[in-house]
Amino acid sequence: MLWKKSWWETRWPFLIFLAIVFSAYFLIVGHGYDASNWIARLRRSASLGESERHALNNYQGHIWALWFKLLFNFLWADFAVIMGAACLVTAFPWPPSQGAGSFTFSLPVSRRKVLLSQAAVGFGEMFLIALIPSLFLPLVARFQGQWFSWSDALIYPLLMIFGGAVFFFFSFLLTAILGNWFAAFVMAEAVVIALFPHSLPFGTRPWWNILGVMAGESYFYHGQIPWLGLFISLILSAVFMYTAVRIYERRDL
Repeated sequence: MLWKKSWWETRWPFLIFLAIVFSAYFLIVGHGYDASNWIARLRRSASLGESERHALNNYQGHIWALWFKLLFNFLWADFAVIMGAACLVTAFPWPPSQGAGSFTFSLPVSRRKVLLSQAAVGFGEMFLIALIPSLFLPLVARFQGQWFSWSDALIYPLLMIFGGAVFFFFSFLLTAILGNWFAAFVMAEAVVIALFPHSLPFGTRPWWNILGVMAGESYFYHGQIPWLGLFISLILSAVFMYTAVRIYERRDL
């Protein structure tokens, strides 16, 4: 089946990324929570307002700022552009080679089904990379004598997944346009790097920065789900995916 083939081709990047996320996760969360050091760090951040500093001044704020806002926010976007391009490695191998792509598209199924199955498996793997580590947060917090909400442990990764879907499908589209997954990754990664500096150190990002939607900034500070940002991300993702499929259907391999 197509989904099995797609999983077999992307399993190693997925497993490597998952291992990296867990390693980074325990570097951030595993050291526990030192309230005095955290308060001192917040006071040194000149970009924070008093209300923001007050919201961050607890275990939940510590985990959100260091994990969801900074480290994991960048890691997931970075992995998304890699996986978006890696889904099509067999179609556009690097160095260039027509064998794998020609074999895939010579199968007795439509190109649309091939591409949709590859995109579904790749995005499903990104879904798991976001969700699995985050669901450990309430357990780790209890072990450390702290508390983290189960609902927040679910909401933040869902915002990461659906807010950041645009990175995955943008990389997917670039691969379809350029015919070179490595060049597509470099271009999409440049966009991620250009957006990320606006997040430092703990202040809120500009309204147009999709990384703020992914981090759930409005949810953390104001208890509001960023519906507009999610809607824009999902619409753009659908447009990117549709365009990629149309390009492949018209391409001569």
